[in-house]
Amino acid sequence: MSAAEGPTERPAPERVPRAPRGAGGTVSILAALAGILLLAWLVHEGGAEEVGRRLVGLGPVLPLALLPYTVVSLCDALGWRVVLRAFGVAQPFARLWLERLAGEAVNSVAPTGVGGEPVKILLLRADGVRGSAAAAAVVTSRTGLILAQSLLVVFGIVALLVRLGRHVAAPIALAGLLGLTALFGLLLVRVQKGGLARTVARGLAGLLRTSSHTAGRVERSAADFDAHLATVYATRRLTLLGAAAWHMLGWLASAAEVWVLLRLLGTSISQTDALIVEGLAQPIRATSILVPGAVGTQEGGGVALCSWLGIPPATGLALWLVRRGREVLFDAVGLLYLTARNVRRG
Repeated sequence: MSAAEGPTERPAPERVPRAPRGAGGTVSILAALAGILLLAWLVHEGGAEEVGRRLVGLGPVLPLALLPYTVVSLCDALGWRVVLRAFGVAQPFARLWLERLAGEAVNSVAPTGVGGEPVKILLLRADGVRGSAAAAAVVTSRTGLILAQSLLVVFGIVALLVRLGRHVAAPIALAGLLGLTALFGLLLVRVQKGGLARTVARGLAGLLRTSSHTAGRVERSAADFDAHLATVYATRRLTLLGAAAWHMLGWLASAAEVWVLLRLLGTSISQTDALIVEGLAQPIRATSILVPGAVGTQEGGGVALCSWLGIPPATGLALWLVRRGREVLFDAVGLLYLTARNVRRG
């Protein structure tokens, strides 16, 4: 039996983690407040009445705004399923989808934007999946997501160059950026295969001066985690590519969401412009490391991008507010699922 297909453990006795109660930390709270103030200023500057009129104008077609992101979430869950199957884990798809929504909901409110990954691991453990396999599967899936996101940014930059008429620079930039993305992916996988978890576990044990028993147990878990990653990357090399392909399809559906929503709001743009908006919005979204949920910064950067493309500020702000509302709705589903899991285990 390979390391990736080890026996499952009994569900952990601890409860499924609850959603965070607050942003966490004074800095995060202040950052969140600053983001809310920025969002309020954007609504004021964009004309609250005009923005409201555009939102109300969506009327009965508003449910259509949920369709593109539903495709996004399903694609991400399918990418996760590819990885889990490589680790010998077979889960009902509906449960995987809900567990991923739960993790992403926590990511939306966590100060670092990555708090949902431990939640996903603990949810899988509660389902009886071996802890090291669950952790390795989450890391592999996240790697595929990051690589696909990097490709989306590349496509957004190249689309921008084409729009600016840089027809010579565009293919050169495409080749160079694709090469850098491939190099980044190879380095990322190499680091993961190099036993990083065990090295970190040893360093932390020495730094925290834990008991030899505790240090040994942590190091064994880290070594098991490293073995799972190394085995999957060495023997099932298409796993990461398959996951990344599903995540890439999800990112393209996210770009399609921009195109669909703007049409519903009465403004038509090309598919190229939609790709530019979604691709260049990713670095802005990275501000969630500082501002929980990138509240305010996501809308501000998004409005700036839309305005540069000739989209009226009120329409651009309405677009990002609808996307924010959609995000809150899906996050609510994830958090309700977390609550239900706790109630059942309570």
